Amino acid sequence: MTEKDVYRKLQEHLDSLPVGFPATKSGVEIRILRHLFTEEEARMACHLTPFAASAEQIAQKSGHTPAEAEKLLEQMGRKGLIFTSRKGGKSTYRAAWFAIGIFEHQVTRLTKEFYQDVEQYIEEGLRDEIVSAQTPQLRVVPVETSFDSKMEIAPYDSVRELIKQQSKLVVAECICRKGSKLKGEGCGKPLETCLVFSTGAFYYLENGLGREISQEEALEIIDKAEEAGLVLQPGNAQKTFNICACCGDCCEILKNLKKFPKPSEMVASNYYAQIDADSCSSCETCIDRCQMDAITVPDTAVVDLDRCIGCGLCVTTCPSEAITMKQKEESELTVPPATGTDLYIKIGTERQEKAQKGT
Repeated sequence: MTEKDVYRKLQEHLDSLPVGFPATKSGVEIRILRHLFTEEEARMACHLTPFAASAEQIAQKSGHTPAEAEKLLEQMGRKGLIFTSRKGGKSTYRAAWFAIGIFEHQVTRLTKEFYQDVEQYIEEGLRDEIVSAQTPQLRVVPVETSFDSKMEIAPYDSVRELIKQQSKLVVAECICRKGSKLKGEGCGKPLETCLVFSTGAFYYLENGLGREISQEEALEIIDKAEEAGLVLQPGNAQKTFNICACCGDCCEILKNLKKFPKPSEMVASNYYAQIDADSCSSCETCIDRCQMDAITVPDTAVVDLDRCIGCGLCVTTCPSEAITMKQKEESELTVPPATGTDLYIKIGTERQEKAQKGT
């Protein structure tokens, strides 16, 4: 098998995972894979699935000895190319999809050239894969100071409740804002804002991708994110695995959603902003806070509900308290899958069904 064939086979394998990795006309995805994987690593990656397996089990498929397989798999884990787990003194390995996964794991190895390739790839291939997903990987939750004290909030819509559930927490730098900064286009908002939990936290610590923090520090990071005007996006599961704090300038999800006329239809969110025109002073503070260009002020502020993703940032800095968060109608509410595993089974099933229908 030629070098070109190895990387194309890997692209096709990654595209078969729950979150795909489609081919493009330009072939930029192959350039990305060459940057990340050696030929030997690319061959090995094709033998991994989303289900955990031991080095011995993988060696039976790859043709390596168990010792050779373990050495190579550990190397790939350190590079962020696969997921590694430790339990009871034993190690297991499973495939990682490109995003959310391999791409974010490059946060400590990021280069300007690689980030530019990723941006090109998102534009040419991955953007449609992400925004067309029936079930998104992330959900949008309002900053909690935007809630009326009388509102009943589900635990999965409360960032503070999500954090209080965690026993292992790690914070890492935002790869999107870091990449934009490398290009000289950074927005200046905080970098160390990505929270990772549970097995992901152990993985990040083991591979030097972040630092361990307490629940108290995590809550402080959330407060700073709100102050900076960052949209809170936990993983779309009731038992979540991460919380991203995103801006509309750098975040690869939000800045691409902004290009569509109805971003609200492409996110999982249970809330929207509503403005009391009689109370609005037309100060335009909300325009600066909105990350999705959902607010205009012709006379008084107006929310475009096709664009509002329910982040609540406009509420917390309105000097006249004219903006409130409203819960969507019951028929429009989304309940996230129970766990991250359930989430990706759901995403993978929906993707297969869509492919079978040829849409």
